[in-house]
Amino acid sequence: MKKLRSLLTITLPIVCAATMLHAQSYYGGVRGTVLDQNAGAVAGAKVTLMDEGTGTQRATLSTTAGEFVFSEVVPATYAIVIEAPGFKKFQRKGVVVGTQQQVSLDLKLEIGQVSESVQVTAEAPLVESANASQGQVLNNQQVTELPNLGRNPFMLSKLVQNVVPVGNPAYNRMEDQSGSSAISIAGGPVRGNNYLIDGVPITDANNRAIIIPSLEAIQEVKIQANTYDAEMARTGGGMFNTLMRSGTNAYHGSLYGHLRRTGWDANSFFNNAGGVPITDQPNDTWGASFGGKIWIPKLYDGKNKTFFYLGFEHYDDTQSSSSVFATPTAAERLAEWRSPLIFSRRQALRRITARTILRLQAGCLAALRNIRANSTRTLPHGGAPT
Repeated sequence: MKKLRSLLTITLPIVCAATMLHAQSYYGGVRGTVLDQNAGAVAGAKVTLMDEGTGTQRATLSTTAGEFVFSEVVPATYAIVIEAPGFKKFQRKGVVVGTQQQVSLDLKLEIGQVSESVQVTAEAPLVESANASQGQVLNNQQVTELPNLGRNPFMLSKLVQNVVPVGNPAYNRMEDQSGSSAISIAGGPVRGNNYLIDGVPITDANNRAIIIPSLEAIQEVKIQANTYDAEMARTGGGMFNTLMRSGTNAYHGSLYGHLRRTGWDANSFFNNAGGVPITDQPNDTWGASFGGKIWIPKLYDGKNKTFFYLGFEHYDDTQSSSSVFATPTAAERLAEWRSPLIFSRRQALRRITARTILRLQAGCLAALRNIRANSTRTLPHGGAPT
């Protein structure tokens, strides 16, 4: 049986002024407090959140308590810029916002001129104190570089604690919805999980993912075990929250392929024992991805505004198997029982059968004697059985 499968993934997020309806299931958030060197609140500070990849920006002002909040933040890597009169310009890069992650930061300003700047590069806190949701994020590097039989992103959930895949590992390809959904999360039922892509449910009536995206087209996958928001719902197990990649101001792409040939595979134990060679079962997998800003020479420049990302994957998979059956020889088909080999086999079978019958007969006689001995009772003289 030969399988051919291709998958084309297109992501085209457009940033514009029009109001659009968004799903709520994958957005994160950034909140924090603007403080001076004495830990006092700084009110009225301009706080700007800038996506380092796309250059898109959002701005707000700190409250009288020095607090600021950015909600519905698309998961990405951001830079935070703070400007306030009497303080140096503050800039912190490398703030990573994951799927449904609420990042909380306390940022301190230094006294000085606004023309002066202070740059801070540090990782966000590993312990998320702003959200009780439990889960682990698998980023693009983990998804694309770790070994993955079948190139199925959901099978990498085995890296997460309390996740047990129980399906056949041979059926984890991009169209194997049943095999790749046989997963138990945190002791939940097998195939009792829910799947989201960019906040859109893709789970069918049998709790299978109807779409299995290419690894190259994924930005991250968050596996959530429990205590997630009520908006997830519809599951007695866990949640696969997948975010697709988006283009940036820079162009990036990939081209890949790998081969598997029959001569590189190992034969099965029973085939080796029976002297049966391995059957032909090659596999060819290849694909490509490319993304960036939309740019039309002399017509349109989508820098910081419009982006695209394309992902394509294809494979040719041949599966075959072999079996061994015993068939009668020409002499047996013609009832030629005078053959010495056939006669010796029949004679040995008769001897084995005769011995078996004799042993069964001896066992039955012994059992009858025991029954008779146990049923015989000595009665008193002249008495009657009671």
